[in-house]
Amino acid sequence: LTNFTFYQLAFLILKELFIGFSLGLLVNIFISAFSYAAEIISYFMGLTVVNVFDPTFGQISVLNRFFILLFYLIFFITDSYHYVIGSIVISFEYLPLDSFNISSGIWQFVIQKSSYIFILGFQIAFPFALILFLLNVALALVNRLIPQINVFIVGLPIQIFIGLSALSFGATVLVYIVVTLLQRLGDDYVNFIKFIG
Repeated sequence: LTNFTFYQLAFLILKELFIGFSLGLLVNIFISAFSYAAEIISYFMGLTVVNVFDPTFGQISVLNRFFILLFYLIFFITDSYHYVIGSIVISFEYLPLDSFNISSGIWQFVIQKSSYIFILGFQIAFPFALILFLLNVALALVNRLIPQINVFIVGLPIQIFIGLSALSFGATVLVYIVVTLLQRLGDDYVNFIKFIG
């Protein structure tokens, strides 16, 4: 390090910060996909008005907070953080301290990975949202057939019960999805490092 000038050292520090922020961005994309799925499910369950204050994410729904905690729990229980640590080790192999070369395909890569938020979020939420949508259709039919029943009072507890039941039955699928996403995260980070290596 004694051979570098002040400007070269400043550039190397900025390069390492950029690499660290990029890894954080990729992890945040997958967390945001889970968060987006939770918002969709919360909407169909009628839980969007129930918000909690989270110092990290601001004001979010209860189900959103649950999904984020579930993501972190699975992240540590399944030892998926090894993928992230392995990606950091690979970044030192592909990017020595004195090399930094951004290729033109990096922006397309970043845009493609950013679109994962909506695609993955919708794919995660779709089965639960479909069940709750069909429940809403059934409640609408009950309201038309038996107008004496107050569907607004009866429907909300039923929606919450069916939604939580569907989430409990689909918990194993959610675990599988998170593990698959975290494996993909390691591969995506290696590809990202190759773009700037």
